[in-house]
Amino acid sequence: MLPDVASASESSRPTPPPIWYLALCAAGGVMGLTVLTPILPLIKDGLGASSAAVQQLLTSYLIALAIGQLVWGPLSDRHGRRPVLLVGAVMFTLGGVAVVLIEDIGMLVIFRFIQGFGAAACMAMARAMVNDSFERNEAAKQMSTISMVLSVAPAMSLAFSGWLAEIAGWKSTIFTLILCGLLLWVFGYRFGRETHFNRLERINLLSVFSAYKSVLRNPMFNFWTLASGMQVGMFFCLNSFLAYQYQRNGYTLSEFGMWFSLTPLCYLLGNSFNRAWFVNQGIERAALVGCTGSLISGLSMLATQSMGLSHALSLALPCCLFGFCNGIIVANSTVGAITAAGSHRGTGTGIVGAWQMATGGIAGAAIVGFGGAQNFTTAIMVVIAMGCVSVMSMVYVYRRREANQ
Repeated sequence: MLPDVASASESSRPTPPPIWYLALCAAGGVMGLTVLTPILPLIKDGLGASSAAVQQLLTSYLIALAIGQLVWGPLSDRHGRRPVLLVGAVMFTLGGVAVVLIEDIGMLVIFRFIQGFGAAACMAMARAMVNDSFERNEAAKQMSTISMVLSVAPAMSLAFSGWLAEIAGWKSTIFTLILCGLLLWVFGYRFGRETHFNRLERINLLSVFSAYKSVLRNPMFNFWTLASGMQVGMFFCLNSFLAYQYQRNGYTLSEFGMWFSLTPLCYLLGNSFNRAWFVNQGIERAALVGCTGSLISGLSMLATQSMGLSHALSLALPCCLFGFCNGIIVANSTVGAITAAGSHRGTGTGIVGAWQMATGGIAGAAIVGFGGAQNFTTAIMVVIAMGCVSVMSMVYVYRRREANQ
């Protein structure tokens, strides 16, 4: 039974949990997705399942991440962030235990959904706690720190899981997720401070619908969220089709990995600059500059490949610009959207997280449907269109903010 939280005045800011812990909460959810990517062939052979069935282990987790954030957000507005986070950590852990023990692929898909549903609570509460505890500019700086960890966690989990699976089998990698879930719960119980005191008096389907209606009728929230989702979706898209273009230009997949690894490094650099300088210029201006640079990176890739340039730098340098600009955008747009949600920040957190996940999936499917894997121009035009949407969204936000000052 969790202890009751003392009331706090509306104007005071609560003391947040350690930022390293919130970064771990966000990274744990991402690791749950990436740790399985290299070992899917081993799972397929080990269980004698089809490729389509094994792929559902990723799909069900991604769907759970999106849906879960829509559910946990409103619940945290009523019951508090800490209880939701702890329950999510338990689900994340138990889902991993079930995946290790069960051999049936159908049941594994179900428990992967449960695991992802728990991870969604941890990811959503990390963002909500930051926004509860800091004013906007400082929240953007803290979110940049979390984003820096998020950029490193997928790369480390991809490399580590493949190495571990070769040594000890694919189930050994799931133990890393179980350990992560246990750490999230233990550290959450020890260090997780409640940050939401102005709770909703009650919650039911009508109140949840009312909260979503209130948030989604806010144009500032919608445009912040739209820009955030487009930028995350652009990154997913580049991951999905750039390898094919590198191959067409005469590079191996390992060489592609080396060159594309510069993108997350520049993302780290962008986050560092965001903390040190861009946030101080205002998060609206910083996000607009970042979205503009991101659009330029897509146009640059279209230009270099249309000119017939085949050296890796013709793609790597624009990707470096994209990574740097993405490091500026994601933290600021996430904070801007959640802040705009007002008293329904938990609900806003869920919508932002779900939209970011959904945009990546929708955009990736659109590129495949349009033949983007075979035609680079088709693929990069989708990315450019998403960049245009994000720029237009931020122009609206920036002008609206300037008019209200």
